[in-house]
Amino acid sequence: MSESPLITPLLQQYQVELQAKLNECFENNEVKGMLHLIDQLGQDIRDEPQLQDLLNLPLLRKLMKHLSSTNPQQVKNSIVILDAIMQRKIIANRLLHQRGAERTMVDLANSLLNLQQQLRHTSLEMHINELLVGLQVKYVDKKQTDLSKLKSALKQFQDNKDLFITQLEMLFSDCDSIIDQYILFGSPLQELIYEYLLMIRQMEEKQQVNYLTQLLGIYERYILDVQFTIHEMQQRTYYIKIVKQMILHEISNIYKSLAQLLNMILVLPEEIGLQKRTYMMIKVLYKYVPDLRIALKGPIQVVMRNLSLFLSKDAQENKEITVFLYQLIHSSDYDEKFKQSLLDDEDLAYLRENKYFSVKALSYVDESQSISSIKQLNIQVAYLCYTVIQAASIYCYSFIVDKPNSLIFWSFRTLNYDVSFGLFQLQTIEDLGIIDYVNERNGVKSLIKLQRIESHKQPLTGVTVISNPGLYRIVFDNSYSYLRSKQLFYGIHLLETK
Repeated sequence: MSESPLITPLLQQYQVELQAKLNECFENNEVKGMLHLIDQLGQDIRDEPQLQDLLNLPLLRKLMKHLSSTNPQQVKNSIVILDAIMQRKIIANRLLHQRGAERTMVDLANSLLNLQQQLRHTSLEMHINELLVGLQVKYVDKKQTDLSKLKSALKQFQDNKDLFITQLEMLFSDCDSIIDQYILFGSPLQELIYEYLLMIRQMEEKQQVNYLTQLLGIYERYILDVQFTIHEMQQRTYYIKIVKQMILHEISNIYKSLAQLLNMILVLPEEIGLQKRTYMMIKVLYKYVPDLRIALKGPIQVVMRNLSLFLSKDAQENKEITVFLYQLIHSSDYDEKFKQSLLDDEDLAYLRENKYFSVKALSYVDESQSISSIKQLNIQVAYLCYTVIQAASIYCYSFIVDKPNSLIFWSFRTLNYDVSFGLFQLQTIEDLGIIDYVNERNGVKSLIKLQRIESHKQPLTGVTVISNPGLYRIVFDNSYSYLRSKQLFYGIHLLETK
C-alpha cells in the first residue's frame, strides 16, 4: 500500500493563501495579490512538485464561470488571471495533462471566443488572443495578415526604393486596432525588415541615412517613452496603458531587428540627429525592459561616445545624457567592470566633466514629457487605425477603466464625409450589445453626447478625464447616412497613473 504524499507546511500555506487571494480577487476586485501568488508559485513548483496540484481544473472552471459575469471588472480579473496561469509553462503543462483537461480546454476556448467578439478593441483583447494561442485555437474570423505586397516591394527595391516603407505604413494603417499593429510589428514583419536592412547596407552612406531615418521613425512609434506629467492634474504622471503593455509583451521579437538597425546607425557617429533619436530609444528600452539591459551595454556606451564627441559643447544641451551616464555608473543594474569602463572611456571625458555629472543626478526628474494642461496632450503612438463604417451603421471602441481620474485620448479623421462622435459609460457587459446611442436609456450615460463632426475637413483631437472606474465606449455613428459608408482613421489611448 503506497503512502499518501506528505503535505508540507509550504503546501498548506499556499492552500490557505490561494483560497484567500482568489476570494479577495472577486469580492474586492483586487487582482494583484493573486498574480503575485501565481508568479511565486511558478518559481516554487520546481522545489515542491505537489504545488502543481493547487492550480487545477476545478479552479480553472471557477474562473470560467466569472467569464460570463455581467460585472466588467470580474470578467477582466478572470481573463488576466487565466492569462497569468497559462503564461507559466510549468503550470500550464500540468493543467493540460490532468484528466478531463481536453473537455475543460474546449469549454474555455468557446467562452473566450464568445468574449472575443464582445470585447473587440478593448484592453482585454490582447489577453484573450494570448490565451487562445496558448490553447492552440484558431480565431474566429481572424484576419490573416497579407505580407505579399511587402515581399513584392523588396523584390522591386532596386527600381523603387521608397516602396517598402510606403507599403509598411499602409499595412499598419489597415489594422483595425493598435493591438493588431503591435502583434504584427512584434513577429511577422521581423524577417522582412531584416532583409530590408541588408539591402540598405549596400548603399552609399548618404542614401543609408535617408532610409535608416524612415525606418527609425516607424520604430519610434512603438518604442518610446509613454509617460506624461500633467501639472494641471496635480502634477500626476500618466502612462499610456496599452502601449507600454504591448511593448513589454512583444519586445523580445522586436529587438532582434531593432538591434540590426541600431548597429547600422551607431557606425554613423557624425549623424547627430540619428544619434540623438537612437539614444532616446535605447534609454526607453533600458527603462521599460529590464531583461534587455545586458544586451544594451554596448549600444549605450557607443551612442554616448558619439554624442559626447559630436554634440556641441554646451552643458545644458548635454544635461540629459550626462545625468543618465551618472545614474548608470551608480546603478546596481550593471557589474563593476562595465561601470569602470564608463569611467575610464576617454571619449566620454567631456560628459564626466559636465557640471551635471554629480550626485544631484540621482534625484533628477525627467521633465521631457512635462506639460501644463491636458489640452496640450498630443499622443502620436503607433499609426492611426483604419476601418470602414458601413452606411446606416455604427463603429464602437470599448474599454475598461480601472483607476479613478484616468484619461482617454482620441484622435480621428474621415475621408470626404463627416461622422457623429460620442463617449458613453456602460453599466454591464451586456450593454455592449446596445446600438442606439442617440436616445440614452438602459443605464447608458453620456460623457460626450453624439454630435456630427466635420472630421473630413480637419482631424479632431481630444482628451477627457474619466472620474470613475467602469466600462466605457467611444461611438462613431453613421446611422444617419443611409447611402454612404465612411472611411475612418483613429487613434484611442487610455492613460492612467501608477
